[in-house]
Amino acid sequence: MIKEHFFLIVTLCFCVVGYAQKNEFGFFVGSSGYYGDVGYEKAEQVLLHQSPAIGFMYKRNAHDYLSIRTSIQAGKIKASDEWAKNPNTIARNLSFESAILDLNLGFEFNFFKFSSRKRKTTYSPYLFAGISGILFNPKVMGTQIELQPLGTEGQGTQLPNTGKKYSRMALAIPFGFGYKMNVSKKWSLAFEWTWRSAQTDYLDDVSTVYIDPNLLSSEAAAWSNPSEIEITNGKSRGNTNNNDWYNFTGITFSYKIRNKAHKCPKALLP
Repeated sequence: MIKEHFFLIVTLCFCVVGYAQKNEFGFFVGSSGYYGDVGYEKAEQVLLHQSPAIGFMYKRNAHDYLSIRTSIQAGKIKASDEWAKNPNTIARNLSFESAILDLNLGFEFNFFKFSSRKRKTTYSPYLFAGISGILFNPKVMGTQIELQPLGTEGQGTQLPNTGKKYSRMALAIPFGFGYKMNVSKKWSLAFEWTWRSAQTDYLDDVSTVYIDPNLLSSEAAAWSNPSEIEITNGKSRGNTNNNDWYNFTGITFSYKIRNKAHKCPKALLP
């Protein structure tokens, strides 16, 4: 219920901001990437395998040092054990790809006095933090085979030590930094890199242990262990102690919307 309510609240925020004080509307173009149980072992390697991403942003500049914004970003995340350097990881032979939709609400803190309405400064670095609701759907890389319905780790079965199938909707905690500048009285430009700490370990469909393939459906068993290595029941398949991460990196072009003055009605004379 919390996740469903989050999407409703953020959607309402878009509507409320639209009828309240208007400040900026922006278009994001950049890339998205992933770090988790599949593929490379180091977080910095996520930059080696980025996918195109786009988005829209609506921002209210509450103060010269503080902005509140809502945004929606869409991209793709993917990884393959073939990209790893560890021989054991390569031999595991897991892979996935997933479209990801991120709807977030957060704030920007400017280091310098920056205004979208007046050119008090021409630039400012800033920090970003907030909360996101995400939709994802892991598939076998290069195919349309959806992994969540298969229950590759025994999810949705009556097997011991397994649970229900994970949700393809989750929360995430975004944070990052950027650099913005005024390029004219009506336009600004921002470069931003943000990481999202997903509150799920299943962006890649990998989290716990292998299940005896004889206890799974043939398709679930095939994609649970696509390697040629014989797997024993209960052997570690992923790291259940660490949730997955993803990022958005790119440029936002923002149009500054001039606020309308609120005029009070004239007093009625007797």
